[in-house]
Amino acid sequence: MTPRLPLLGAILSLCLLLTPALTRGSGPATLNDDLTADSLMVTISRSLDYLRRQPPERSIRLCNNIYDNGWLVESLEEFAALLTRHGNTSPAFTEEVRQRFTICGGDAGNLMVTGYYEPEVAGSLTASEIYRYPLYRTPPDLITRGGEIGRLDNGRLVPYWSRQELEEQNKLQGLELVYLADPMDNFTLQVQGSGRIRLPDNTIRRVHFAAKNGRPYRSIGRFLVDEGRLRLSEVNMPAIRAYIAAHPQEAIRILQHNESFIFFNWAEYNGDGPAGYIGQPLTAGRSVALDQQCYPAGALGYLLTRKPQVDGSGQITGWLPMGRFVLNQDSGSAIKGPNRLDLFWGGDREAEIAAGNMKQAGKLYFLIKKQRRADNQQRGQL
Repeated sequence: MTPRLPLLGAILSLCLLLTPALTRGSGPATLNDDLTADSLMVTISRSLDYLRRQPPERSIRLCNNIYDNGWLVESLEEFAALLTRHGNTSPAFTEEVRQRFTICGGDAGNLMVTGYYEPEVAGSLTASEIYRYPLYRTPPDLITRGGEIGRLDNGRLVPYWSRQELEEQNKLQGLELVYLADPMDNFTLQVQGSGRIRLPDNTIRRVHFAAKNGRPYRSIGRFLVDEGRLRLSEVNMPAIRAYIAAHPQEAIRILQHNESFIFFNWAEYNGDGPAGYIGQPLTAGRSVALDQQCYPAGALGYLLTRKPQVDGSGQITGWLPMGRFVLNQDSGSAIKGPNRLDLFWGGDREAEIAAGNMKQAGKLYFLIKKQRRADNQQRGQL
């Protein structure tokens, strides 16, 4: 989830050119928004802060057209003005959005929507019998060259060590950042990409994604299904945790199936949420992680899917239709291609439950204003 930006024409990748969700359409039947206008305004302001620091001429492709970064900035500014004027639930707001914005996407119909959250786990700055599962800083021999991640071997770039090699060959000695009490907490943080560490004195410090080893992400849930340990219909994070807790002797083998390994650093702030791809705090329920080679960072979208209904005991009692405005503010190692979306749920218990069980079909639409301001008319056609 590190902030990295594809420049200019690089965003026009094969991923974009083959993405049916970027074609024009009539848009969703409604633009109902199930969260507050305040949370939407905060999320828009964070995308604007990021976009205003990018080159104005940077190219993006959206709704079957090429725009520059300035157009995207104007789109968010105008949407925010409509939000201030009408709120996010009035018919007048919906009508003006439809009049002023091109709405595209959703027609592919095969978007897979999952969820993630910011875990809080117990940890210590020193190792002990209790705290013995470290998170690690980025190793000095980890190299990124031409988009490839690896290490040098006699001057040649080769794949970096796998999870199994790193752990069993003690490759990271001396790079320990913090020690955790539970190997599944360690693994969960690597999957989520960030989290809060509660130290023994009850102070909280945030850890954040720093780098990855470049090895492929391999699902341990799928691994357990393939081995006949779990049924596909029951695979979620709580079920995986329960299986490993009941079979601790298998934990290392199961976790090492995933070759991908994440390195961390201490977050520079302990404010409103973890920082995402664009370097801004994520907003619960509004920030989404997408493949940044497929969709423009910071862009405004509208998501249709289903959300869990959670009772007071933390049980999911059903699934409800969900429609809300979201912004593309993050990325993830497992979020690849145009048909994957990860919704950030926040950092509380309900967020953990929702994120651990979210695996729903969805539709994603993008919004961009139809006309630029008169003093800034630029547009390229495909």
